[in-house]
Amino acid sequence: MIDNELFTQLRNVASKFIPAKDLDDVTQLVFEQLLSKPEQLKQLIKDKKIKYYFIRLCKNNYYSKTSRYYYKYDKAYKHISFNTDVMLKISKQKAQDLYFIEDSDIINSILDDLYWYDRELFRLYVLGDDDGNKFTYTSLSKKTKISRMNIYLTIKKVKEYLKAELKKRHDDI
Repeated sequence: MIDNELFTQLRNVASKFIPAKDLDDVTQLVFEQLLSKPEQLKQLIKDKKIKYYFIRLCKNNYYSKTSRYYYKYDKAYKHISFNTDVMLKISKQKAQDLYFIEDSDIINSILDDLYWYDRELFRLYVLGDDDGNKFTYTSLSKKTKISRMNIYLTIKKVKEYLKAELKKRHDDI
């Protein structure tokens, strides 16, 4: 199937359009996808279309906001991290009406105002669990046995509340 020579060629091709910091994660995910369908992989190699198919899969996974790579590795929240419910200090920036602020006490005080259910669902969605697993609405629904729609509405409500509180507190400064 995929020998070392083919692996190296495909990885080198991907390195031309995927940044080095993400290359290993993207190519690993794509190779997993390819190897999950051995018959299709054999046919692609036989038809000499593996390179083009590999490129398409890499681009789809890296650039799509609905891909498995995006949800597993590159979600926007990866820049926000908590350490046992304490947010690490992040530089001040504004992105789409969302304010990231240096003082973690403000974020924690806002989250402390929330009902425990809302706070825990938000924490699981944003940070994942203690084992390092990240969740989508669907996977969080399977883990918690809470309906996907209820999780979606709760997360949406918490995000709106956080945005409003951060904007209000930012304007007060």
